[in-house]
Amino acid sequence: MKKHLFLLLFIAHIGFSQESSDFQKDILSYNELIIKNPNDYTSYHFRGHAKFNLEDYDGALEDYDKALEINNKYYEAYFSRGKLFQKLNKHKSAILDFTECINLKSSSASSFFNRAYSYSMIGDFINSIKDYSKCISLDEKNYDAFYNRGVVYKLLSNYQEAINDFNKAIFINPNSIDAYQNRGIMKSYLKDQSALNDFNEVIKLDQKNGEAFYNRAIYFLNFNPKNDYCSDLKKAIDLGFELAIEVYNEKCLKKRQ
Repeated sequence: MKKHLFLLLFIAHIGFSQESSDFQKDILSYNELIIKNPNDYTSYHFRGHAKFNLEDYDGALEDYDKALEINNKYYEAYFSRGKLFQKLNKHKSAILDFTECINLKSSSASSFFNRAYSYSMIGDFINSIKDYSKCISLDEKNYDAFYNRGVVYKLLSNYQEAINDFNKAIFINPNSIDAYQNRGIMKSYLKDQSALNDFNEVIKLDQKNGEAFYNRAIYFLNFNPKNDYCSDLKKAIDLGFELAIEVYNEKCLKKRQ
């Protein structure tokens, strides 16, 4: 089964749900505070936060840098700057900042999680797994960490370990479509026919999930070609999952000719 998985669960961004006008007002307020006290590193940090949410990334970086120039032990600014570097796909820089976060607060599950994500994005899967494992040891109900570690195990072709992590993710969140979908794919790689149950569960949870219909069709082709895989491929196409088109044309149109 040719299937590509993605790291879908990059942890929440640093912003809040606000209107852009609110962030503009925040910037004006912090401008005044900085004028009154140019060494108020927290105001630089929060002004950077507002700029981040307005997608002024250069301005945000400048403020985070200034906050850390004033106080180089300021955990929150390292964390925010690390998130900014991730947003900019500068993962080596993000790793450095989350390492500083860990040095300052070794119990920060979020710092290990984010560093793990950045390690995975530069292809350092071994360190990524180590950090996800540390995150889990600090927060054993962290769905995102189990799910992402499962994806990294998949990238290392360690399919059984991936299944184990998707099992844990599903235990934490029984309605996780992504975890069921990916567990089914891993089981298919291992020729475990219970993969069908996972694809059925995804369809039960989301009847408009074209990828699940496609995966079930591929399962039928691989393990039980007497089943009506063409209907699933057609359904996947109707739902906009374009990868199904080539398989449908090859396996279903030719069969009718």
